[in-house]
Amino acid sequence: MAASTEQELGARAVPPAEVRPDGHLTLPRSFGVYELPARSGATRRFRFGNHPIRESELHREFGSCKLLYLFLQRSDAVQMASLLNGREA
Repeated sequence: MAASTEQELGARAVPPAEVRPDGHLTLPRSFGVYELPARSGATRRFRFGNHPIRESELHREFGSCKLLYLFLQRSDAVQMASLLNGREA
């Protein structure tokens, strides 16, 4: 399978309104890609994880973060974070 471009992956993202809270996760299960503040000093500015748990962890660790993309497939979130971090290098 060929690597997807940022634009192709972005087209697979869903709006947050398409998922609903279900305990600590969402239904359907979703995976966010988050941007850390530039001043965070983090080596990787873009992170991913189970939404909204990862979002809460990043807020605690770095003070803030911004949800950029929400995916229903973990592999899409992994690939998008990797593309975004590679763009920063």
